[in-house]
Amino acid sequence: MGEQKNLFLAIGLSVAIIVVFQLLFPQQSVMPPTSTNDIEEIQPATSIDDNQVVSRTIIKSKEEIIVLSDRVNIKNSSLSGSINLTGGIMDDLVLLKYKESLNDDSKNINLFSPEETTNPYYIEFGWKKLSNNSSVFDLPTRDTQWSATASNLTPNSPVTLVWTNKQNVTFKIHFEIDDNYLFNVSQIIENNSSSNIEVFPYRLIKRINLPDTINFFILHEGLISLLNDELLEKDYDDLQDDCSTTTNEKKLFCDQKSKGGWLGFTDKYWMSALIPDPDETINANYRHSNNGKDDFRVGYVGKVFDIKPHSTLLYIGKVFAGAKSLKILDNYKNNNNITRFTDAIDWGWFSFLTKPISYSINWFYGYAGNFGLAIIAFTILMRLILFPLAHISFKSMAKMKKLQPEMQRLKETYPDDRKKMQQELMALYKREGANPVAGCLPLIVQIPIFFSLYKVLFCTIEMYHAPFYGWIHDLSAPDPLGALTLFGIISWDVPAFLSIANIGILPIFMGFTMWLQQKLNPAPTDPTQAKIFKFLPFVFTFILAGFAAGLVLYWSVNNILSISQQWIIQRKILAKNE
Repeated sequence: MGEQKNLFLAIGLSVAIIVVFQLLFPQQSVMPPTSTNDIEEIQPATSIDDNQVVSRTIIKSKEEIIVLSDRVNIKNSSLSGSINLTGGIMDDLVLLKYKESLNDDSKNINLFSPEETTNPYYIEFGWKKLSNNSSVFDLPTRDTQWSATASNLTPNSPVTLVWTNKQNVTFKIHFEIDDNYLFNVSQIIENNSSSNIEVFPYRLIKRINLPDTINFFILHEGLISLLNDELLEKDYDDLQDDCSTTTNEKKLFCDQKSKGGWLGFTDKYWMSALIPDPDETINANYRHSNNGKDDFRVGYVGKVFDIKPHSTLLYIGKVFAGAKSLKILDNYKNNNNITRFTDAIDWGWFSFLTKPISYSINWFYGYAGNFGLAIIAFTILMRLILFPLAHISFKSMAKMKKLQPEMQRLKETYPDDRKKMQQELMALYKREGANPVAGCLPLIVQIPIFFSLYKVLFCTIEMYHAPFYGWIHDLSAPDPLGALTLFGIISWDVPAFLSIANIGILPIFMGFTMWLQQKLNPAPTDPTQAKIFKFLPFVFTFILAGFAAGLVLYWSVNNILSISQQWIIQRKILAKNE
């Protein structure tokens, strides 16, 4: 809540500018609705509605369930987990490179959990037959006991699950994994029977119980998909309201036809996604049901296949399950032909700024090896790009400061004639080439950059637990050494109502640089305005105290560079008049 409060305060200081930008750059459009006829062309008489299962009673921990079930282990440098041989379900994944906190005893991030845990989250792969199909043959179900060709799935060791029914039809699920978060999953049918079989494949991500979300308006958590080259983002509430299995008339986005694409669930930093073959036409389904627990589902079905006797069908696709690292997503987009996969990161309305900012910081990080240094390098880059505008502004401000004695004389000359004084002031500005408004231009340009950088620091995983130097161990979190802890000398949990006064070292330094910069600016002629401007450094110090340390670092370095540039320009202009 403190993060939201601080952001609302900052937005309040620049609400007019934000409104203008929202009008100029509206929110990303969602996927256009698909007609019912289009859905019926590919929908094979069923959807993931038919796969819902009443959740079992929660009675065990994840560790207990894993120990009691037969499994294939998953292991690479980024993931550990297992596939349940009962049902062939991928329901156990842990992210090895990320922890819940910076504490030494903190656990790694748990992504997937099996049924009978507190918050089940898993992926199913299966087959269905048409509801009007009268042929008798068995299909694998969630209770099918598969056998495995190996006990460990690694980048160098693929695994195939195998099950043969009574009709001598063999079903296989072949898993391959890279060294990050991408699985190649092939569903295979070997029809060794004497009859044709007609089936269609499905793949499904299920999330039971409403997950813990940050519930922050600048961050999307929930359903995400890229179908027909259109990004769709829907919250869990949207699935409950619009895609409920109890609703006869669902919103059109709940059932869509697409060629290729990807779909899944996203958290702030993590995501699971189904990725069909880019040349395959699929029917995507999004659903919510409640049989005592909220049950959210994202999945797709393929076309109906007619498999002849003594022939084999291979159905391919991919699964992503892991951290939304820009470098990794970009690599998958380029090398695996996954359209716009980097849009899994929540770039927001200002994506035209947040994307290049993120790429720039990551590029600098590749050379600096520290994200704090990368932010400093990015700040310098911004100053270079904005140098012409800032130069004009600072020259005008320097001239304004030089004219202050003359401005004060005019104020004393026309104490009771405000109109005459304004006329003389305008004539003075015109004669000396000064512009009182020019000083605001750099700030106006900086505001969208500031909020875009805030979005990058808040939403991208690269800043997650990224250290700087000294006491800054997480650039995505506020400065940990606050005034109420005597800057780390005493250790106690500061109550929430006192958090606004628990200002860290970096925000105090930022406030000092803002005050110093203000000293170089000409004071407003209006006494009330002058008092307000003097108070602003203290206001911003309190506001930014709750923001990410990386953002405060950017603002501090930006102030230092502005002070240097402004001081040099003022010295040159004042020297001309000596």
